[in-house]
Amino acid sequence: MAGATDKEMRLRAEKSDLEIETILSRIRRGQLDLQPDFQRGEIWNGPRRQRLVDTILRNWFVPAVHIVVEENGDEILLDGQQRLVAIRDFVKDEFVVDGTIPPIDADIADLHGLRYSEMPEARQRAFMRFALSVVTLRDFKPQEPNELFFRLNQSYNLTPSEKRNALHGPARDQVRNLVDDMIEHGLLSQETIGFSNKRLAYDDIIARVCVAIQRNSLRSHINNNTVEAFYRGEAFEDATLDGVRRAGATLLAQIDTGDTRIKFNKGTLQTWLIYAYWAPDTTGELPPGLLHSFEETRLRLRQGGANTGTSARFDEVVLMYDDRASYRVTDVSSVVIRDAAVHLFSEHTFGTRQRKQSSRFLESLRTDSDTSTQADLSEYLDEVRWGEPIRDVSER
Repeated sequence: MAGATDKEMRLRAEKSDLEIETILSRIRRGQLDLQPDFQRGEIWNGPRRQRLVDTILRNWFVPAVHIVVEENGDEILLDGQQRLVAIRDFVKDEFVVDGTIPPIDADIADLHGLRYSEMPEARQRAFMRFALSVVTLRDFKPQEPNELFFRLNQSYNLTPSEKRNALHGPARDQVRNLVDDMIEHGLLSQETIGFSNKRLAYDDIIARVCVAIQRNSLRSHINNNTVEAFYRGEAFEDATLDGVRRAGATLLAQIDTGDTRIKFNKGTLQTWLIYAYWAPDTTGELPPGLLHSFEETRLRLRQGGANTGTSARFDEVVLMYDDRASYRVTDVSSVVIRDAAVHLFSEHTFGTRQRKQSSRFLESLRTDSDTSTQADLSEYLDEVRWGEPIRDVSER
């Protein structure tokens, strides 16, 4: 890429607004090169291309494209390739409008499944007259355009929680308030739980706990799309929010009963919050030393020690929790196993009331020794549908 070499020359950026029709005309006539050698090829998938078209149909803002004018007058695209290629291909009828993209717009919903040429003429005209911001670069030194391209494309990948935080709605604000409350009361801090709120980790956990409690099920897969749907929808119920607050207070009391520091990760914190939500009303108040006793036992077994006074099969249940503690938060089987393991430990060690025939399963651990503990636990949890519901008023 050639440019001015005079050291006194300064890169000049001219800003303008060009209608889509004008830009496409320049592309068709070969006046604008969409694929200079430093570009990355056409990589946008279908949904992302459709979201761009949806943005234009709503007459929203589209980030500026950057064009470099070389000394010989040639124009090449510096930044915005994916956007212009998607626009070009839509006008060429290569994909259709998605009228189901939230927030739902009734006028765009009427266009669902239509190609550009199938839209009403008024809609076609409006699309073509949409103005894109264009930054034209002139009088540059040879290395400057490529350096600018690098800086424009130094993407900072957002976590799902950071993306959700940009959505406007009551659920987002409710989660924020819950997190703020738990930070203020001392539960959510690096000193208390072992990790910080970097990349909105606390918001992610509390949101997932809210979704699980609202659904009243640990057996429904909660992935990022699930949580996002709640953020786009209605507010969480007051009972859900109150339940999470009580669970947070209960868990903090558990943490405060011991002198050793408990290090959670996102998965285990979610498990203990949900357990602290349902257990007090279902199987009785949590024994004061439950959390620390469980964690001490888990650490001892992980290091190869024995849990004095229990069977090897019971130890395997605790080790299954330990194994599943590093699994993804969204993995349903891991969530269910961790929840059940905490209850089984509480019932076995502290005499907590049984739930879903758990005393029968504990007895089988003591008397049956010829079968796989992992297989037996999985069979038991499926048989009694552990975690569905999370909380059952008939069990109180």
